[in-house]
Amino acid sequence: MFGFHKKEAPKLLPSNPGISAAGKVNFSNGQKTWTEHYNVVTLMASVLRDLGYLIECEESWLVHPDSGFVLLPRLVQLKPLEEGGVLTMTTLQTNHPALVPGGVFEYQHATGDNVEDSLRKGFHQWAQMSLVALLDALQPTPTTCTALQKTFPEQDGKLAYARRAILGPVTHLVENAEVYAEKTTPRGAGDDQGEEGDSHQFCPCCLLTRSFEAFREFFEDDAFYGVLLFAMRDQNGVPQADCRVNGSDWEKGAEALRKYVTTWPEAGYEFRKQYIVLHTPAKDVETIAGAQ
Repeated sequence: MFGFHKKEAPKLLPSNPGISAAGKVNFSNGQKTWTEHYNVVTLMASVLRDLGYLIECEESWLVHPDSGFVLLPRLVQLKPLEEGGVLTMTTLQTNHPALVPGGVFEYQHATGDNVEDSLRKGFHQWAQMSLVALLDALQPTPTTCTALQKTFPEQDGKLAYARRAILGPVTHLVENAEVYAEKTTPRGAGDDQGEEGDSHQFCPCCLLTRSFEAFREFFEDDAFYGVLLFAMRDQNGVPQADCRVNGSDWEKGAEALRKYVTTWPEAGYEFRKQYIVLHTPAKDVETIAGAQ
């Protein structure tokens, strides 16, 4: 079995702003007042079980015994919406005794008809994108995600090593999807750098490869990095982006993503979101195998 005993939860990272695992909130809209209760641990467990995962639920954390992941969901804040419903922000911290023993966290932003609905949507998005990539990072050969790998030769006394990028599923929404069908062409040499625009059908590699220089230092390092990429062209055609590395803002990455947005075909409102794991596979897989 893996090194984390299910009765011993890892501590929240100092950078993780998560506040509470359970509580209640009072609402008032001028016509009535009401109270909603929440428990992000049981809600997260319910979402994962609905998706077919075996989950053990503890008081303030979850365990996925098949992989060894320990999950710590926490509420950060919630806000009633003027037209009804609620906006929630949570964090989900993931620890693994071999892959990421120190832990890594992400934010989940969602809106719903009520607190529970919004929380569920945020956790469901995380499971569909990030968890898939994290689980594939444990495998010698990824079974679900696309992977990019490069071996670096021995140099200056440093042994040769490999680095791998696990490219999680992409959430891609575009207002005028027919524009992509019209522009789909074989990729040319210029397309690799975005010089001729994003003329090919969008693929899982694009968010990383078209902004790679902003992440080169993480790819060539020897540590674990969870990278969240979000790029958008709003209704007014303005490029926007959010980029986080191990939960922290990475403005250099956001700037590269905004530049990448300017190469997209004119297809109206559009956003692309993806979670990527950068790690050293040979070392991680060997350690994971030894922990089982």
